[in-house]
Amino acid sequence: MTAIKQVSVTSVAHLKSLSGYLNDERALMRDSQNLVDESRWAEEMDRTREAYGHNSPSRAGASVTYMYHHIIGFNPDECSCNGGPMTPEKCMRFSREWVQGRYPNQEAVWVLHKERCAADSTNRYAVHIGINRTDLETGNRLHEGLGRAAKVARANAIREMDAKWGLRQLEKGQRNSRVHAMQPTRAEREMRARGSVPDKDMMRRCIQIRVREIAREAPEGNRMRELASRLKADGIEMTVSKNAKRVQFRREGSDRKVGGWRLGRGFSASGLAAGLGVGAAKQLGSEISQEMER
Repeated sequence: MTAIKQVSVTSVAHLKSLSGYLNDERALMRDSQNLVDESRWAEEMDRTREAYGHNSPSRAGASVTYMYHHIIGFNPDECSCNGGPMTPEKCMRFSREWVQGRYPNQEAVWVLHKERCAADSTNRYAVHIGINRTDLETGNRLHEGLGRAAKVARANAIREMDAKWGLRQLEKGQRNSRVHAMQPTRAEREMRARGSVPDKDMMRRCIQIRVREIAREAPEGNRMRELASRLKADGIEMTVSKNAKRVQFRREGSDRKVGGWRLGRGFSASGLAAGLGVGAAKQLGSEISQEMER
């Protein structure tokens, strides 16, 4: 599923920072809407807000929202830099459709960047959009409702566009991207900074070691059951759903179960099956469920 994120620009410092990013010469492509001179978009938007009184609070004591910053992050699997169908041109057309469909009366500018994840060295395309607060038709400030409701509405709108463009929908319990590893949570990063080892890191290491052992030794019998047995000796409980599509892990002494897909690439049921050399997980269905229950 394509990701959509909105950030409200509520300070002059943030406004300056966003302007600098949207004007970055490293952008691959750029486009705009309702602007006379795209190269001077920041000045035009400022003049519009000033003319309608939108550079000042709507009421005493309130903060000012100058603009909205939208980030449309395309699924790495579907970006052409990873062999997917979304070329830079298509990403820009997708973004224009988003802006014209939801914000037809706003001044807007958007740029395409090729972003790189330092954690796993994967690339993806992301479009950053600056949307001015002033509605040119009504003269009112853009207001999409309460934060939570507006967030859900945007996500639903992106989901509808994904369906229209033939992009993959996010499935419950499945990772959104196959080429992009699951990123550590803030709690995990803080634990690592303190020198502690998060449960997920410990699980990843143990699972990787055991999968390599089993694939190399090729023991007779069900390899998934063998993996579960060896992990149990490491203090990790492994369970597989009856349809063999999901796998979960639990550290001994903990009540928290972690889905394999949350550990990252290669730890889902199909990823483990491939690593063990036993084919697609769905082909193991009855065999896994029967053997795991013994």
